Amino acid sequence: MNALAKGELRNPPLRAIGQALGVEPAHILYYFESREDLMQAVIVRWDEGMVAERGGEFGLDNYADAVAKNVSQRGLMHLYLAFAAEAVEPAHPAHDFIRLRFDRVRESLATAIRREQEQGVIAKTIDPDTEARLLIALADGLQLQSLIDPDIDALRHVQTAIAQLRATSANAN
Repeated sequence: MNALAKGELRNPPLRAIGQALGVEPAHILYYFESREDLMQAVIVRWDEGMVAERGGEFGLDNYADAVAKNVSQRGLMHLYLAFAAEAVEPAHPAHDFIRLRFDRVRESLATAIRREQEQGVIAKTIDPDTEARLLIALADGLQLQSLIDPDIDALRHVQTAIAQLRATSANAN
């Protein structure tokens, strides 16, 4: 997973994965039906790690922190974004996982927005579900752009969007 995270393996064939792990490709296929199943397992493990790092706490600032971590792991971000794009096909093995992940992240962000609305930090006129979807789209789009152009500061742009969302409360009064 480290080689993927660093971007050393991009769309790797099983032979390259086996070499990085020091095993024969046949050993990989003993545990996974295909290269795609292995890559999906990597994404699932990455996602579980991101959830575990938050320790059950999820807020807008945690989301920005996750974007910062993702950008530092270019290979994993590339793998996730590629799988997410391919998973639009209902027959893709990761379709349900990606759909459920989007739902879970949207629900978590919407809950965080509602919590800040109750605290008076974000205006109550803001629709939490819409803003959650917009934050996801913004973060994923910026992370993709940062893979293409490393000078793009995805974290700063996501933090700016969160600050603007919070500024709605001041403007609503």
